Amino acid sequence: MTLYSRTLDGRTSQNASTTNSINVPTSAAYQLFGQVGLDISQASASFPIRVQFDGIITFRLDLVPTALFNLVEIKIVRGTNPTDPVVFSGTKTLFPNGTEGTPQEYSFAASDYNVPIGTGFVVYTVFARNITVGGDPTDVVRIGPESFNALALGN
Repeated sequence: MTLYSRTLDGRTSQNASTTNSINVPTSAAYQLFGQVGLDISQASASFPIRVQFDGIITFRLDLVPTALFNLVEIKIVRGTNPTDPVVFSGTKTLFPNGTEGTPQEYSFAASDYNVPIGTGFVVYTVFARNITVGGDPTDVVRIGPESFNALALGN
């Protein structure tokens, strides 16, 4: 028996296509910046399903930030709420080092392996939040581009 992988579905959530196309201050609360739904109904139940992700989010640090550095968390969940199962979590550190006011990109790649087929449709959501202690979360602004891609592979 030969096992091979084939594309089941692929989607993109494009929130902002270019630099400075949005101006959204970060928050201590999770902010949605991308969501995709994938049709995995054609997957074989005897072959693992893998979903691969990549994306980008771009920030700008205030010219006079209130903290020595800012930490922004990116979190991908299988579902629609920040409390759903976490697939990926990473942080971007923004330092006031002369780059204030300029775009600072955060690119990420992740995967979810052995995805349950369930109803044959799976949703992934990516959130951002400012987790800086002792600073003002609005010192960091989301300015674009923002993009979230997902590709489901199975048999």
